[in-house]
Amino acid sequence: MRQVDRDRSKDYLAKAEQSLLMAKIALEKEAYDNAVMSSVHAAINSLDALTVFYLGKRASGAHSDVLGMIKGIFDGKEYSDIARQFSSLMSLKNASEYQPDPVTPSEAKSSVTNCERIIARVKAKLEK
Repeated sequence: MRQVDRDRSKDYLAKAEQSLLMAKIALEKEAYDNAVMSSVHAAINSLDALTVFYLGKRASGAHSDVLGMIKGIFDGKEYSDIARQFSSLMSLKNASEYQPDPVTPSEAKSSVTNCERIIARVKAKLEK
């Protein structure tokens, strides 16, 4: 984990929203790998915004480390939903960024949807 000034949470959220915008544009333009890549990075930045705001820290090791950090921020059902959505995104990260086979349109669409849901829940927590 890395210490981060809590005031920077808004900057992580801004990056998340920019990446989500690019994911939506990529999906519309049928650039499916880029839609997934942008969705993954948007989700990572949004969860960083959350942990920075609540804990003054962000995950700096494996991307999945953030799930342990947010466990106390969300209740059981919300946490389970976010963990499932984030894990789904992370399962496509390698394929979208490094593998020669393209991701499918349905994988891209579900990635954008999962990202939108994560960001919506993060924003709701940040508004409290």
